[in-house]
Amino acid sequence: MIGVPVARVVGIEVRLQVGWVLVVALVAALAAVQVAEVDPAVEPVVQWLLGGVVALGFLASALVHDLSHAVLARRRGVEVRAIVISFFGGATPLDPSSPNPGDDLAIAIAGPAVSIAVGGVLAIGATALGGWGGTAALVAAQVLAVLAVLNLVLGLVNVVPAYPLDGGRIVRAIAWRRTGNVRDGWRAAATAGRIVGTVVIVAGLAVLLVGEVTNGLMIALSGWFLLLSARAIRERVRVDDLIGDLVVGAVMERDTPTIHPGLTVDTFAGQLLDGNVPTTAIPVLHDDEVVGILGVRQVQRLRPNDWATTRVEDVMARPPKLPMVGPDEGLVSAIERLQRAGLDGVPVVEDGRLVGVLTRRSIGLAIQARTDARRPDAGAGAGPSDPVGPAAPAGPSGPADAGPAAPADG
Repeated sequence: MIGVPVARVVGIEVRLQVGWVLVVALVAALAAVQVAEVDPAVEPVVQWLLGGVVALGFLASALVHDLSHAVLARRRGVEVRAIVISFFGGATPLDPSSPNPGDDLAIAIAGPAVSIAVGGVLAIGATALGGWGGTAALVAAQVLAVLAVLNLVLGLVNVVPAYPLDGGRIVRAIAWRRTGNVRDGWRAAATAGRIVGTVVIVAGLAVLLVGEVTNGLMIALSGWFLLLSARAIRERVRVDDLIGDLVVGAVMERDTPTIHPGLTVDTFAGQLLDGNVPTTAIPVLHDDEVVGILGVRQVQRLRPNDWATTRVEDVMARPPKLPMVGPDEGLVSAIERLQRAGLDGVPVVEDGRLVGVLTRRSIGLAIQARTDARRPDAGAGAGPSDPVGPAAPAGPSGPADAGPAAPADG
């Protein structure tokens, strides 16, 4: 599951990553220490209460940051059903974006801009309260000051030009808009991420050498993460060059079996795991409407003893985690959505009707066929044995609503 649903704001479902429990606790503890340093006479209970206020304020700041992306995306015509509150940026399958580079640039800028603006307003409020004098005013000013710093850090960190931070999306959108080619945008983001990642690693090692072991390691690991993201982007571009002209309809599995959400898993699990069913992901239909999908991975997580008592609806992937793609969508864009959702397959829907399933297996066959066709001894084009058939025209590789494709783990 991508986060836990916690609220609905302006019609958008808000999901929270479970790790926020630790973040809120850590921020509360640090804020309580700050309050004690400002006025040691403050009772411990009050210190922790104020620390909790700061922690919840930081969570609210992260919500405002991510929600600003979503609200602007909706104003630019992008459908946004849900968002995930992530830590200092980070790509999720629910990230709002646009197939238009200008709109995508505006959406990427919205989050950092709002965070910096909120931080500035809180800083002004903290300064004003601090000038009043008195213990209560000083403590309140300290709380606002901490929140101001957290918002400014949230905004400034996200403009670092390295994907998956907003700054990486900004670089991508600018290059995409300048050249008119989304692949050039991804290449620019990869180059920027590689440079930033290297600089951050060097900075971490420098901090490590002066004796700050923990901080140095954290900084260096952050740089390594950015380098890995840059590498993933390069892999995405390579895949795009290989199959960027294919659309989902040319690769999807057709005439796949379907199941009802009320069935128990034991009615088909054995066949699915044994490979007797000609797919690795089975759509779940209720009254001809796609309500979910069940793949090999989800079945493997269950103990065989539980198959007879577990219904499909209890374990299937469902919206908003489950993306649905159209047969005319670019294959590269669909691959990104599939991999970021962590599923074995996604339904292919046209006019509200299921027309096929895009699975990791069908994608693997398509990539293998294209790779074989490009070998010197295979000729310039795919031969009659090409399992994906002729490639339909496909313009740019779909909306840039997903991050670089992670290596398939299935």
